Amino acid sequence: MPVHVDADARRRHIVEAALRLVVTGGSAAATFRKVAAESGLNIGSVRHYFADHESLIVAVVTEVGDRMGRRLTRHAAPTAGDRDAAKRHLLAVLDEVMPLDAERHREAIILMEVIAASRLSPAFEPVVRRMAADLRQVLMDAVAAVGVGDPGLEAVRLAALVSGLSLDAVTPHGAVSPETIRAVLASHVGTL
Repeated sequence: MPVHVDADARRRHIVEAALRLVVTGGSAAATFRKVAAESGLNIGSVRHYFADHESLIVAVVTEVGDRMGRRLTRHAAPTAGDRDAAKRHLLAVLDEVMPLDAERHREAIILMEVIAASRLSPAFEPVVRRMAADLRQVLMDAVAAVGVGDPGLEAVRLAALVSGLSLDAVTPHGAVSPETIRAVLASHVGTL
């Protein structure tokens, strides 16, 4: 009797293995050979689900984006007109996309890897652009509830703050702590 393989579960298993490799060694470390070893599968099984390295890395970064999206949906928008609630909501949204715990730290590493790789690899550009646009939209919606005059401009500014703080959190460039990140974000949101 043939063995039934849950294709979605197998694909997720491969993506999780690749995710771990990207975190520890960068996107170049997620070779099919290493992903197969990490997942306990053979290379043919990995190739069955992913045509090439780029499609595997796109699946990894898409999974990270989906995780962030699921966390963001847990935060309902505040009732209109309550600026304090809107600011708390904005801070909650920002918390979900910042490297403030081990899981989000790993996600930020993956995002930084793929963002940097998108400069030279056209295969990564669409997913990076989509994630940037999604982040700006989420921020713009949250900022609009605060009552900021130009929510689009403020969303760009907040996205830049998110990127800079994330880079500093996951690299020796700044090595900022979660407490510092939260303090910087709270200080900025307080000025809105």
